[in-house]
Amino acid sequence: MKSIKVSSDHRRLLEVALKAVRAGERASIARFSDQRMKPAGYKKHREIVTAGDMAANAAIIRLLKRATPSIPICSEEGADMPAKNLAKADLAWVLDPIDGTSNFAIRLPLWGISLALVVAGEPVIGVISLPVLGQTYASVRGAGAWMGKRRITVSSVRRLRDAVAFMCYGYRNEERRRGTRIADAFSPRVQVARRLGAAVVEATWVASGRADLSILSGVHPWDVAAGALLVREAGGKVLTTKGRDWTINDPDIVFATPNIVPEAMRVLRSG
Repeated sequence: MKSIKVSSDHRRLLEVALKAVRAGERASIARFSDQRMKPAGYKKHREIVTAGDMAANAAIIRLLKRATPSIPICSEEGADMPAKNLAKADLAWVLDPIDGTSNFAIRLPLWGISLALVVAGEPVIGVISLPVLGQTYASVRGAGAWMGKRRITVSSVRRLRDAVAFMCYGYRNEERRRGTRIADAFSPRVQVARRLGAAVVEATWVASGRADLSILSGVHPWDVAAGALLVREAGGKVLTTKGRDWTINDPDIVFATPNIVPEAMRVLRSG
């Protein structure tokens, strides 16, 4: 990370975030069983929770509280700040200890850890780890996006028909309907369309040029705060499905390489 030119305070907080995510990696990998896992519980809309989620959450929060006791934490698995307060918070950590829990539970490697630091809801530091794939991504506002020590940028794909696209949606019926409608609209217009089930994977792969477009319906701040900063710092666009800049509590998000945004927005409007 030595190539990132940031203030000493940002550098310190980035190192805190990296250490916290590494603690989460150890806790989650230790519970990434060879066998399909039984859920430890269910949330309101049948989203599963595993022992790995809870262990990673505890490990990351423990380190953050020790290193930055004055900064509140908003986590999918519970901490001390609700998501609705993020837009007004001077500083807050936003954490998803395991994004892609369903993949984690059935031993698919497409899951990861997402941690962002936000100022008044705006991500300024982001770290994402894909532990099974051995990939760690980091970004600081105004200082670029990185995978390990390598700077990353979005692709230069110019036409939607040449794009690799990801379409994902949440568990609520409205989110499913909206997500499937969007997927149906884009599938015949792109080169490849996939649903991966993990916003962190989709964001990192758009940011690093492995894919060109990702549209997610029914997201929460912890799903995408770090990914939004990563894509922006890699030169990509982070928008709502209406075409405006995404903000922390928007329920839908678009990650895209800039060249295909006008065409993608026309498809979204027509759908």
